[in-house]
Amino acid sequence: MFVSDTSWQVYNADPALGAATSLGLAQFVCLTSSIPSTCPAGATIYGHSAGGWTSDLSSIPAAHWIWAPNINGTTTPAEFNQFFFSKTFQLNGTQPIGFISISADDFAEVRVNGHVVGSIGSISDYLTATQAQAFLTTFNLTPFLTAGTNILTVRAENGPFGICCPSNYAGNPAGVVFGGFFVVPSLEVNPSRGAIGTKVSVHGSGIPSSQVEVTFDDAFLGIANLTNGTFTFTFNVPEAQPGLHLVKASDPFSRILAVANFTVTRIDTLAINVDVGTLYFPGDTATIYTLATLSGTPLNTTTLRLQLTLTRPDGSNVTLTTAFVGAGMFRSAYTVPTTGPIGTYAVVAKAHVADVQDASALTTFEVKPTWLSSQAPALTTTAVALTGALAVGAVVWKRGIFRSRLD
Repeated sequence: MFVSDTSWQVYNADPALGAATSLGLAQFVCLTSSIPSTCPAGATIYGHSAGGWTSDLSSIPAAHWIWAPNINGTTTPAEFNQFFFSKTFQLNGTQPIGFISISADDFAEVRVNGHVVGSIGSISDYLTATQAQAFLTTFNLTPFLTAGTNILTVRAENGPFGICCPSNYAGNPAGVVFGGFFVVPSLEVNPSRGAIGTKVSVHGSGIPSSQVEVTFDDAFLGIANLTNGTFTFTFNVPEAQPGLHLVKASDPFSRILAVANFTVTRIDTLAINVDVGTLYFPGDTATIYTLATLSGTPLNTTTLRLQLTLTRPDGSNVTLTTAFVGAGMFRSAYTVPTTGPIGTYAVVAKAHVADVQDASALTTFEVKPTWLSSQAPALTTTAVALTGALAVGAVVWKRGIFRSRLD
């Protein structure tokens, strides 16, 4: 909030446009001790009994009529004196919003950062000058405000409508009264980053509108209704490229705008592939290779947590040790005991990366007996058969069966 009071610096030119000499601080002024009815204590009394300054100041109750310092009712000349009432405001945020209501005797021009916003009254037309001190006129400062430092200046000038000429301020009073406010609209998104489809809550505050349009990269999302300058709106992130995007809440009629940043993240996919030979024998060493990538990018031990578990045919488990080889490749080894067991061995790999869905993979290999051990029963049967045949042959020979035929 700001109002006309004795905190405003008075200059001989607009300080936003270059060199300007400070004349001191503004002073309160009144026509008489009771005109206007809100004449503050300590104000300079012009002694102008003809009346005036009838503007209704109820919308800016803390504002009072002011004029340049070191002036009183006897000061001459009063006509065509102009002064610049100025103050600097620091408005941090995105696009500040501002309004001012003003009344003047006889003319006033509102400026923001050196740009003319509008004016009231006249130094040449009596009727226009009279209306300027009888009513408040409101101006929208928003189009001229910037985030950061802003200089608000009111250029006020007295016309030749008193006892002239020259005249003093008792016969030709001058003053200006104004008040208004600045609002820095705030727009917050939660979360502020996420992948396509993420549900986002938008909270806006400090927006003096009844409705605003909510957009994502200027693509219309919906209408939000405001209560006491605040609103809440939700949406799902639409199709968009990874990177920074803008969420906006705007009133197209007043050009009020609030902006927040949202970062679209890519949907990272964790993938692992496990490879091992298909057949081993007791005593062999099975070498297992695991390839881990995140959206096609090879991973290393810095970002990846990898666990390999080997399940033997008898149901027992062994946790394998992994060694990083490079380019997303990890190596593990398992030596099959000479005692087996024989059968199918399963290797399960589980991978974890922060903020990404876990991934897993399975591979198997067979452990079979060596040729000698696998042929042992057949070799034993053959040996027994050969032994029996030799024994029978010996008996036959002993009895002379073979020999009698030879004879």
